[in-house]
Amino acid sequence: MSTRQTTRRKILELGEHLVQIRGFNAFSYNHISQELGIKNAAIHYHFPSKEQLGLKIIEATHDRFHKWVNHPEHRIMPVPVQLDWFFKIYQYNLDRDNRVCLIGSLSTDYYTLPVTMQAAIRALSNDVQKWMAQLLDSGRQQGDLDFKGRSMDKAITITASLAGSLQLARLLGNEWHHNIVKQIYLDLNLTY
Repeated sequence: MSTRQTTRRKILELGEHLVQIRGFNAFSYNHISQELGIKNAAIHYHFPSKEQLGLKIIEATHDRFHKWVNHPEHRIMPVPVQLDWFFKIYQYNLDRDNRVCLIGSLSTDYYTLPVTMQAAIRALSNDVQKWMAQLLDSGRQQGDLDFKGRSMDKAITITASLAGSLQLARLLGNEWHHNIVKQIYLDLNLTY
């Protein structure tokens, strides 16, 4: 990987980290340049505007999500294993500096985001909700899951609970996240 590609990747990774820790509006290119030891001009070379950086962060997350759900190994995993994997993403964020999820972080900044970023974060959120609803439908049909109500409503409840659990963990401690995840498992008739 070339130096330029490495710098671009580092900018994206740090940008995503800062969005999840501080929020989109609470960091600047100065935060990135100081952390990486580069000039602001180097950031502007790769991402001429903060909007472009934010959009690329969302797109990279969306791409990772699509790669995972479309991976051949994923398709043969039992529904409970797929759910475990999804929940582990939130645990990973919790373990890495009490990050909130990207969707949760950008949702709080939503009305101040550029229109392109609003559309991109909505698309990501919609894809996650659809995937979760399909997974829940499949799990219920196979007898792996038991819950009341529509799958899409349950999917929204689960993802909102997980996003909120990371925010509550910041305020009240990590056990809040674990208690919420445990309750989700109980609500789906799964063992935690």
